[in-house]
Amino acid sequence: MLRKSILLCAMLLALHATAGADQNESPPEGDPTAKPAKPERLCIRSEKLELVASQLADLQHIPPSPELIRKAREAGVDANPVYAKFGVTGEFDSFKIWLENLNETADAPMICGRARSGERIVLVAAVRAGSLELVGKNRLHAEVVADFRDPYLVVRDAKGSSRRLAVDGGDSGATISLPLEWDRPLFVQLVATGPNGPRPVAERWVGKIPQSEPTRQASQSPEAWLMQLRRGAGARTLRSNRLLTKEATSHAQLVCDSGKFGHELDADGDPEARLLKRGIEARVVGEAVARAATMREALHAIEDSPSHRMTVTDPRFTDAGYGKAKDERGRTCAVILLASWPRKVP
Repeated sequence: MLRKSILLCAMLLALHATAGADQNESPPEGDPTAKPAKPERLCIRSEKLELVASQLADLQHIPPSPELIRKAREAGVDANPVYAKFGVTGEFDSFKIWLENLNETADAPMICGRARSGERIVLVAAVRAGSLELVGKNRLHAEVVADFRDPYLVVRDAKGSSRRLAVDGGDSGATISLPLEWDRPLFVQLVATGPNGPRPVAERWVGKIPQSEPTRQASQSPEAWLMQLRRGAGARTLRSNRLLTKEATSHAQLVCDSGKFGHELDADGDPEARLLKRGIEARVVGEAVARAATMREALHAIEDSPSHRMTVTDPRFTDAGYGKAKDERGRTCAVILLASWPRKVP
């Protein structure tokens, strides 16, 4: 029997605004990121995120999401996802509520960094479910927090080819050697299964980060986008499946309503279990979940993620369903649900 394949959640950076900064400024009284650490603190301070905050504060405009992601990775931030918020002195309650809301939807502890310029403040936060630490030039130590399991790496080389590597180290993680013959730079994702299902929990570049943006498929309809992406990978064209689309739309609405990302957001379970409840059985099931300002950005988030791209271009799939919904802030929640030879069962 073919191994079940379930894809992960994709998430874009959420940036609210930017300002100038002074990284050496001490935190204001009542700052939720302040030391000493207390059990009730909303996040743990991170020097790397403080560096990102200071870079954002120097900008005069809000950068697009790819640029924001680049700044985080260049600063050595491997946590995923990452968020940012802008405010002014005296708006402590606004930052506190923002962090409280993030903690409610996060599946792991939060880390954060802050920068200030005059009366203006930038706060950057990230979910810390795992880590990817460089050990020399060609080795990575991968580790996940207590609530996550079944970790593995997905590595994309400079030619766009992706490979999956096992992480077999138990609670202490594992150190993995990356073959020298793989073309640098390498983009590495650490994937693990948490309370809401599997997702990328950490990302890191090995080698110099490319200066140019990746080449993406033209974002038309989700169906046309996926057809072009699969054609480029040598995979078959998928049939649009009405039943898969119904379940994908239902899950997209759940993602928007709950504010959480995941494949297991309710008692129905993972995508395979959810389809079985609808009377649909398939040899292989896969799913991609993303939220962004637009459908175009959501599709690009899936395309740029090696683990997501490997799944949506898997040659075993025959059918696909496409779901989307809008949350209360007007953002698009997108779900692509894939199956191999789905059939109705009692």
